[in-house]
This record gives sequence, C-alpha cells and structure tokens, in this order.
Amino acid sequence: MKRNTVTRRKAMQMIGAGAVAASGILPSKAFAQASNNTLKLASVLGLSGFYGQYGLELNRGIQIAVDAINSKGLKVADKTYKVQLETFDDKSDASTSARLVERAASDGANMMVAGIGSLIAKAIIPVAQRQRIPVIGQWAHLDNVFAGQKGNPYYFSTMPPFSGIYEPTWEQLARVDGPKLRKVVMISPNDELGALVAKRLPDDLKKYNMEVAHVEFFPPASQDFGAPLERCARHNPDILLINCYTAQTIAIFKQIQAVRFYPPSIVVEAPTHLVEGVGKAIDGVFVPAFWSPAISKTKDEFIGTSQDFARLYKAKHNAEPPDFVAACGANDVITFAMALQKARSTSDSPAILNALRNFDGETFFSAVKFNDVGLNIGAKPYSAQFQSGKLLIVGPDAVRAAAPQHPYPGWKKT
Repeated sequence: MKRNTVTRRKAMQMIGAGAVAASGILPSKAFAQASNNTLKLASVLGLSGFYGQYGLELNRGIQIAVDAINSKGLKVADKTYKVQLETFDDKSDASTSARLVERAASDGANMMVAGIGSLIAKAIIPVAQRQRIPVIGQWAHLDNVFAGQKGNPYYFSTMPPFSGIYEPTWEQLARVDGPKLRKVVMISPNDELGALVAKRLPDDLKKYNMEVAHVEFFPPASQDFGAPLERCARHNPDILLINCYTAQTIAIFKQIQAVRFYPPSIVVEAPTHLVEGVGKAIDGVFVPAFWSPAISKTKDEFIGTSQDFARLYKAKHNAEPPDFVAACGANDVITFAMALQKARSTSDSPAILNALRNFDGETFFSAVKFNDVGLNIGAKPYSAQFQSGKLLIVGPDAVRAAAPQHPYPGWKKT
C-alpha cells in the first residue's frame, strides 16, 4: 500500500489496546513502533456519536480477535507476525471516516476494518476504490449501498445481505396462532435502510400469506414518534416492524407506552443496548440475529468456536456477550487475517483483494463467501427473541435455544 507523509495532530486518547484519534485525523506516525514482525491493523469506527452504541461493542470484539491472533501468531507464507491495533474514532461522521481510511492506507496499514452504517459505508467505498485497497466493513450490509461495486468489490461485509435478514422471522411468525398474524405495519427512517426494506416488504410477506398494511417514514433525525405510531395503530396491525437504529428504537418504545399501542407481535432491526434502554418491555420482541454462543457450526484456528468466543468475552469483560455485535467485530478481523494467509502476502493489495473476492472458508462466526458486490452469502440470519432480558435464538427449529413466545405480553394491555 502506498505511503506519504501526513500531519500529526496532538489530540489522542487511549481506548483499550488501541490509540484513538480523538481529533478525527490520523497521525502520520500512528504505526511508527511497528517492527518487521508486526502487521498494522487500522480500525476506524464510531466510538462516539450516533453509532457509538455499536462501535463500543464492535471494538470489544476486535480487541478479543487481536489478542487471540497474537497468542498464536499469524503465519503468512513462511513468516509469523503479531498484529498491532490502532483504533480511530470517526465520531459516526461519514467524511471523517473516509478521511481516516485514506490516511491509514497512506500510513501503511496492512489490514483495514472500517465503517458502521450505510451512510458511512457509502463514503468509504470510493476511497477503497481510489486507493485500490481492500477494506472490510465493521457493520454495514445494505444491498443497495454495495450494489455499485458489482463485479469489482473493494469493500466487503462479513454480514449477510440485509435484504434477507427478516426472512427467518417472517417464516416463523406466519406459523404462530393465538392470534394469527397477517397485517404488518412498518415505521422506519426515510433513508437507504427504510427504502430497501419498504421496496422488498410486500413481496417478502406475500410468500407467507402476510401483507403490508402501512409504512410510516420519518426524517432520520426525528425523535418524535407519537403521531406516526398513532397512524400505524389505526390499521389495527398484527405486527409492528420497527426498522430503526437503537436510539430511535428506544424512543419509539417509550412512546409506544405513551400511546398504548401494543400489537400482538413486534419486530426490531437490531438488539444493541435495548435491554438497558427499554427495560422489561423488550421481552417478547423479535429481532434478526447473526450469531449466538449456542451455535457452533463453524470454527477457525484463532478463536475456535462460538463457545470459545463467548468464553474469551466473559474472561475479558466479566459478562456474557449481550448480542452478536462484538462477535461481528472479531469476525471482521479474523476474516482479514485469513485473507492474508490465502494471499501469502501482507502487503500485496491485488493479491489480498483477490483472496477476499475468492474467499471460501469459515470463522467461529459463520461461513464466509463473498458475492460479486462484496456481501457475505455464506452467513445466514436467524430469528431471535428477547426473553427475560436475554437475546435467544428461536428459529429455525433445528438450532433454537428456546421456543418463541407469542403473543407479545403487552398485547393484553391494549
């Protein structure tokens, strides 16, 4: 990867094992202490701002992956390396994230994991293309964001295509009784996230004899959901789909209680920090999930199995992983490390890029195989549900940790 001189900024703070550029500018000597036996891993993510609730948990997983790699050593061709992690806070800002990625590449990063959310992913993709370097997203998998890379991806996601994440949940909810579920309303920000789901939702539900009764869009910065929820309630739906980020979801739940709108089933897009933010009202809510300590279909040489990751997480943080997000962060790093092994190089960007494009393997998290836009078609979503404050896999039946609970407990309050 090419190098040039970048101005050093003084504003630095320490987070975990990595130095975070609090100023949003990557210092030119960030990796100055790296030796010939050390690989440079740049992690660019939002540790503050809108995506901070995700970034802090992703960062935990990344550090666990680095520790696991360094305890065994990363053998590439005939040489064994350690990994030096540098973590940079993009403050959930797309332009800052793109700038940090570009400067980390210029500073000689051997591995790059960067970007939470579709807006930030869109800003990173042209940087990766211009620099001709492979980058793995921290957590971004909207199909329409990746589509422009078709046939020539530089930016990859270890997550499955977003277009299919609700499929196991719809399949499961279509089978329940008492009451039967048919009418779905969705509340969502009017952005790439909402546009993708709204476009696909009628056809996705039709397969299960279900239908869209109403879609309520709101401006992405909104925190006032009383009127939108009342408009959703007028349709007397069976399912409320909250296709939103964590901060919006928490605000919506508070206003659900204010307007006393309790449908028989509620589905949310992501689980992070909902137990803390929503409380007991989150029990009974369904959510797509991508990993669980209870599922060990795959493994890798560094972390091992899903149970091994959960053990490492508990040893480091004295708690069980609350959801799949930290595991996702670890998976990003492990996948990149394995790509270096397949490329038999730590610095040949075309070879590493080719190794990712043709990757066909597995980690503790899932199978990994990228399609022609850079999304992981090897990973599969599951249906999960909050029960007694814990997120449990409830479908498909072959891998579930608990039976689904139906209806949503609050329904009887309506």
